[in-house]
Amino acid sequence: MNFQPTVIPHPGDHINTTAVFGEIKKTILSKDFKGGTISNVFGTTQLDFTNADLNGIAVLDISQGFGQVKVIVPADWRIESDISQVFAVVDDNRNNVYQTKSSDKVLVLKGVSIFSGVEILGSL
Repeated sequence: MNFQPTVIPHPGDHINTTAVFGEIKKTILSKDFKGGTISNVFGTTQLDFTNADLNGIAVLDISQGFGQVKVIVPADWRIESDISQVFAVVDDNRNNVYQTKSSDKVLVLKGVSIFSGVEILGSL
């Protein structure tokens, strides 16, 4: 009999946040970030990935109404946005956006944003 090993993901490699009329600020330290979910209703979530790393592609699923998400990422990460927007905006305010086009470290933002904003910032 061949047994396949059970892979138990590190809890810091995924994120799951919900903010309702509140604010969440998290610093992610994972060295193999996989993704997660963010839910905001009249709330704000700020994620700082400055000291994190990812291998390949990670997906962050955002669902928000009247909310805001701020994502601070390292300079070598590429961000791809696939967010459905209704009276919403996704702003990539990094200085090096065009330099990351060939990066193999990709954070995909997907989901729905209604009367909300997503802001992408570079690490300082």
